[in-house]
Amino acid sequence: MQTNVERVNASTSVLEASKIMNDAGSSGAVVFNGDKAVGMITDRRILRRFVPLNRKPEDVTVKEVMSPFFKIDANASTKEAKRRLLEAGITRLGVFEGDKFLGWVTLADLDGGSSVGRAPLLNALLRDDKAEPMEVLCPNCRSGFMEKVEGRGEVIRYQCPNCGYSL
Repeated sequence: MQTNVERVNASTSVLEASKIMNDAGSSGAVVFNGDKAVGMITDRRILRRFVPLNRKPEDVTVKEVMSPFFKIDANASTKEAKRRLLEAGITRLGVFEGDKFLGWVTLADLDGGSSVGRAPLLNALLRDDKAEPMEVLCPNCRSGFMEKVEGRGEVIRYQCPNCGYSL
């Protein structure tokens, strides 16, 4: 789990949020309304939701383009986190203890692609039961099932054989 996640207010402009994310070298930030985490903004979300608006980035608030959180309890297993990420076709889950946001866990974290918390997560994955095989419908074309693409014995992404969409 990554705990040093960038934070922005729901009323922050897309321009300011982008600057915060760029300065931190982050692909996303948690959106807060007061003390409550209400969603997230990612570089991908900006491309898909903001750009089509054809408005100035300083005139659009994060609240207008943010995505909702897919939440997971802090005590959930890595196996459960992997299952939820793959079933929902998403790349990150907000980790919560009740209503309190603690951080997020990404698909890269769970697959060992992130250096943040890599050793503890890899150790947890090694202790975890072997995942049951599952078919995940492509969130893009909804006609193919995502397939693992491996490199050097590690899963590097999931890709749809029909449309080429990758996670």
